[in-house]
Amino acid sequence: MWPWLAAPVAPWPADRFDPAVFAAVAPLAQTRVAVLSEVTALVDFLFLDSPPAEEQAWAKAMAGPAETVLAEAAAAFADAEWTAGELKSRLEAVGAGHGLKLGRAQAPVRVAVTGRTVGLPLFESLAVLGRDRTLARLAAARDRLAGSAAEGGGQ
Repeated sequence: MWPWLAAPVAPWPADRFDPAVFAAVAPLAQTRVAVLSEVTALVDFLFLDSPPAEEQAWAKAMAGPAETVLAEAAAAFADAEWTAGELKSRLEAVGAGHGLKLGRAQAPVRVAVTGRTVGLPLFESLAVLGRDRTLARLAAARDRLAGSAAEGGGQ
């Protein structure tokens, strides 16, 4: 698997790769790949400064109440116990406040944090990514949405 996690295949700088972080998500990635070359795209968000920009994923996830969901998720996560279960519970509550099921509520959070609409389990990914990086990515996504709206482009 290591050739898929280093240059020239991996899109992150070599010094950004953390074997301990990869070890934490490897069991999750293993169940989602058919061939080893697919692992790079599943874990890249963990080793990049910002998530990959997949415009189709962005357009799909950042519709409707996405900006509000991102803001409320960030507020709910700010003082949460940083575990997958607690993060899931808090996002479920945010979604319920908007009449959204969990899948719909987690879509903008997933894209803001990972850059994609599909990937590793979201809450386990957030737990491994960490509070500071997760909150920074949620803020960056909200800023991007606000900038789009200000330019008249909506989402």
